[in-house]
Amino acid sequence: MTARIDPENFLDVLLPVVRQCAEASLIFYGNVADLGKAADTTLRGSQAQLASSVLTAVDTALQDIILTVVLQHFPQVRCIAEEDTPLKRRFRGSRDADYTVILDPIDGTLHYQRGDASYHICVGLAQDGIMQAALVARPDENKIFTAIRDRGAYVQVGRRRPRRLRLPKTPRTNAAFISTKARIYQEPARPRLDPSESPIGAALVLTLLAEGDLCAYLTRQVEMYDVGPPSLIAEEAGARCFLKGGRSPLYRQRRKFGHYMAAATPDLEAFLLDVVRIGDRGENRL
Repeated sequence: MTARIDPENFLDVLLPVVRQCAEASLIFYGNVADLGKAADTTLRGSQAQLASSVLTAVDTALQDIILTVVLQHFPQVRCIAEEDTPLKRRFRGSRDADYTVILDPIDGTLHYQRGDASYHICVGLAQDGIMQAALVARPDENKIFTAIRDRGAYVQVGRRRPRRLRLPKTPRTNAAFISTKARIYQEPARPRLDPSESPIGAALVLTLLAEGDLCAYLTRQVEMYDVGPPSLIAEEAGARCFLKGGRSPLYRQRRKFGHYMAAATPDLEAFLLDVVRIGDRGENRL
């Protein structure tokens, strides 16, 4: 059994380095070359495949800076990170390790490279597949989101006092994000929701949901490192993140979730599950 990691200590260790990475990343925002990597051709839609092919030197640099700190303080964990760097392979945690550190150094690399929308730096700690702590930075707005399971979610703007995020019982908007990969569900959702499919980025969507600026999220074929850390921000603010059939996601091993959803209220959760059933019936008839 792996020695216990205190979620609060995890955040205390990672917060300074993530803050510094966020500040440094702004230097190259919209002004960095796309080095390119193989597109994920299993994704639905040309926009999703394009986004999967963008890689900058900043992605790998930030990942290794953050992983250096993680390795120094928590060498026993398993590490799941987006970019394949030699440092990632140095973690001793086996596939059966109790704790997993999940890292996406830049969620929204396409927007980062273009400088046309927010991007996020995401790191989190899962225990037995359940997110326990999360830290998500939105550098272009100087925001840091943090959450510890059962202890709430917070947002800090600059050096101001952190503010707790609490979703109202009745959403103040019907705005939703339904991705290009889940476009077949947009029409069934329209009687109740106002869906959009841009800008892209799971961390952007889930933190906007936590702030109350969106009420629902539906996507397909999403990597677990994209949604793991920001999912805890949304859930601790009062939302629910779930898979097809209403199952709770586990963040234990690298995988794509076939369907991934988040809802601000229980009735919206039920509505999204109905939308998926309706959309699937229509897709099967094609």
